[in-house]
Amino acid sequence: MKSIRIKADYMFDSIAGTFVNAPTVEIRGTQIATVNFGATSPSRDVDTIVLPGCTLLPGLIDAHDHLSLSPQLTNHPQLMFDPDPVLTLRAILNMRTDISAGITTSRCLGDKNFIDLYMKDAVERGVVEGPRIVASTRGIKASHAHGFVGTVFDGTEAIRSAVRENIRRGADFIKIFVTGTSRRAEYLPYYLSAEEIGTAVDEAHRAGKKVAAHCIGGDGLTHCIERGVDVIEHAYFATDQQIEMLLKEDRWVVLTPRIFFNDARWATVGEQTIAEFAANREEVTERYTTLLRSKLKLALGTDASHGEIADDVILLVNTLGESIGKSLQLITTDAAKLCEMGDMIGSITPGKKADLVAVEGNVERDASCLRSVKLVMKDGLILRDKRLPVAAAAEGSRESTVGR
Repeated sequence: MKSIRIKADYMFDSIAGTFVNAPTVEIRGTQIATVNFGATSPSRDVDTIVLPGCTLLPGLIDAHDHLSLSPQLTNHPQLMFDPDPVLTLRAILNMRTDISAGITTSRCLGDKNFIDLYMKDAVERGVVEGPRIVASTRGIKASHAHGFVGTVFDGTEAIRSAVRENIRRGADFIKIFVTGTSRRAEYLPYYLSAEEIGTAVDEAHRAGKKVAAHCIGGDGLTHCIERGVDVIEHAYFATDQQIEMLLKEDRWVVLTPRIFFNDARWATVGEQTIAEFAANREEVTERYTTLLRSKLKLALGTDASHGEIADDVILLVNTLGESIGKSLQLITTDAAKLCEMGDMIGSITPGKKADLVAVEGNVERDASCLRSVKLVMKDGLILRDKRLPVAAAAEGSRESTVGR
């Protein structure tokens, strides 16, 4: 088996949360074989890719995605009621966009009628191109609740049946919708009762599956914590007391901050929606800054802003004051642990999957370099290669070089 060797100027060590210079990563088959730094000896049995001026990172992990949700389209929430074949085609296009942005693993928080499971199977069999999928299948919501990507199940027995069917069909975890997304008044309503939340958790845990809840705060968040929900998605308005409860119970929170700062996304829906989200920015900024400074287990997701994961990291660094190292850990090592795949992905480590992303520039100095993806590798296969077609021979090895 011939190896591939990738050389760059910089590399993000996601385990340490720091950057190192002059990495050489050797890939054999689907795995990372060796990682060295500094000068390396050429070999006739290795194809070498040289990436001057580039930063090498582990394959990125979007910890909160929806495959068939397409915010780039006009009135995108309502489009989730389109027929399944249309949603499937959108999912295929969105996955390609995610790959181009360096996302090699996608944690999906609900799609209609098991579309995410069909996509997961198609990706694994090589029928379509896309990230590695961690699927929740149908998101469970009440009939009067938020959640365009959710499916209605009212009452404890309906929810019990839904959880069981999701698991039977192959769900990796269970997703429930508890609250809305933005604050419209002081009181934050919730739509699944404590008993319904508890039923979903009990059924999932009995089968060894975790439960994630769309929940922004209020009494619904307290019920989620008390009833054993494993992962809180969003948590925009979590109080200090609730953060302490989450810490005590060792729960996860997935941050999705750009929902409140991405006017381009909501321009497809209308000016009123933009104004509503803008009105919450100050409070969300303060609450998310507090969450980032806590010792909670955190990960970061785009909430289906496909191809824009770099902008989420940039927001954390430039607006919320987080370090670039910690921000990147939220979409690499930390997200891998959340997905229960920490032994397979999330870092450039020998023995792990050969998921690698190269971006042009020094990310440690400028987070916006994350937008300039040059190379994407998943399972040892190069899926995107935006290098200039310059080839150079070096002592028997074949090398190609990025032009700057």
